[in-house]
Amino acid sequence: MQTAGIFIEHNTKGVPTFARIDLKKYGVELKDFFSKKGISVEKSSYNPEFVKKIKSQEGLPSVKIKTEDLWK
Repeated sequence: MQTAGIFIEHNTKGVPTFARIDLKKYGVELKDFFSKKGISVEKSSYNPEFVKKIKSQEGLPSVKIKTEDLWK
């Protein structure tokens, strides 16, 4: 049975191997489990809008700048 926010992944033999869990939905409930395992789940300190802008530019052609040309 599937639950919204939790998806069980199976290997090629059909054996369940991984679980994808929506941390926005179940993060509070899993906090104790993660802390016992030494895993800290923290929000990114980066602004999501800024990250989105950078990611959108990744595939575009770039311009090389020589450092000696900067201070003439």
